[in-house]
Amino acid sequence: MKRFRCLTVLALAAFVSFPVVAQDLRAERERNKNMLKVVSSDIEKYFYDPQLKGLDWKGLTAAAEAKINNAKSPGEMLTAIFSLCDKLQDSHTQFSPPAHVNRLLFGFEAKAFGDDIRIYQIKAKSAAAQAGLQIGDRILEINGFGAERSSFDLMMLYYRRLRPVPALKITYQHGSADPQTIVLQAKIKKEMMVVDLKNDDNLWRWLYEDEQPRVDYYLTLDDGIAYIQVSDFGTEEVGVVHKLEQPKAVVVDLRGNPGGYQSTVLELAGHFEREQTSMGETVTRKKTEPLKIKPQKPNLTVPMVILVDSRSASAAEMFARHFQRTGHAVIVGDRSSGRVNASLFYPEHLGTERLTLFGVQIAVARVVFPGGEELEHHGVSPDVPCLPTNDDLLARRDPCLNRAFLIAHQKAGLPAELPSALTKKINSFAAGVAAERQKRLDSTPD
Repeated sequence: MKRFRCLTVLALAAFVSFPVVAQDLRAERERNKNMLKVVSSDIEKYFYDPQLKGLDWKGLTAAAEAKINNAKSPGEMLTAIFSLCDKLQDSHTQFSPPAHVNRLLFGFEAKAFGDDIRIYQIKAKSAAAQAGLQIGDRILEINGFGAERSSFDLMMLYYRRLRPVPALKITYQHGSADPQTIVLQAKIKKEMMVVDLKNDDNLWRWLYEDEQPRVDYYLTLDDGIAYIQVSDFGTEEVGVVHKLEQPKAVVVDLRGNPGGYQSTVLELAGHFEREQTSMGETVTRKKTEPLKIKPQKPNLTVPMVILVDSRSASAAEMFARHFQRTGHAVIVGDRSSGRVNASLFYPEHLGTERLTLFGVQIAVARVVFPGGEELEHHGVSPDVPCLPTNDDLLARRDPCLNRAFLIAHQKAGLPAELPSALTKKINSFAAGVAAERQKRLDSTPD
């Protein structure tokens, strides 16, 4: 098999070039240079490290401006701004360009399972479905760039949201068959992409092609083992925890959780701590503050198993690592994403009539655990690695959920094996959740 090239942000400009007349290009050039100045200045003022990781920031900004001056398309100009932010190699420092008309839909979702990139969701009647892609297929290359764990999310963030492309050339492998290549032409959804420029949320939520509604699930087995899924920490409270009644052990599912508010993750952690404690610290330019956990009601200080995957990020990773470090939880699944810093979103505009709205998310603090440990670029390594197989994904089986329940069962002092009736209930629950998600996805209008 040929060796694939690695993705770099600068190389993406080749796929986002649009023909424009010279006069429009001059106007775009001035607009992008003004955006560059604002973005560069904001990062210089607010990034947690005043030394900007030792980078020659003024020199890099000047180089980005030169690229804008020499650019032959608006896409190349925006790429110059995006790549300047990328020089910091910080998961929570990203450029959010102006909104654009039309949304391009390909109809699939993929993510890392270990070192492989696999499709785990396909929308019915979408371009992906019509092209014959299947859940479980391994993606090897997109538009000439290798699909790698370290860069795939950034690639899809760019292609789908920051500078959408009308077609994806995908090389993929189904099972043990030979790799094959297809070209997916996007379906165009006629609408304005709305970006909430008051939101301090992180751009990694944009990874998904369709809006992913917040739905938290819970289940309590007859033997007293409880399960909660927390889809994100984007609200002020994780209400699903209040549905549990004196469980013997709890499985907390944080797979796919992109993070959210620190206050919310600390509140959830308080339901599993009897005494006030600290998760770690946030370190800003001016001060260091503890991440205090205060006990909450209901207090569920029972054995805990936490599920994570390659899309568990930020606050979700903080929660998992805290209870792993303290020995209160067993972590099951895949290594998490390693995107852990504290950030704020800075909305910006050009012109008195605010015709150009854009913004920049900036990491304003590092998150540091006791002993100086940081999760940024490292993630949380599971105590019990667990990855679904190709066949598991295709059949919508969830072996990692079963594994988590079994460990919780044992930690609660119950028999070492799950009764067959409980195993059936877990499998039925997992299948029902998968079916409901697919139904919501298929009902989303194109």
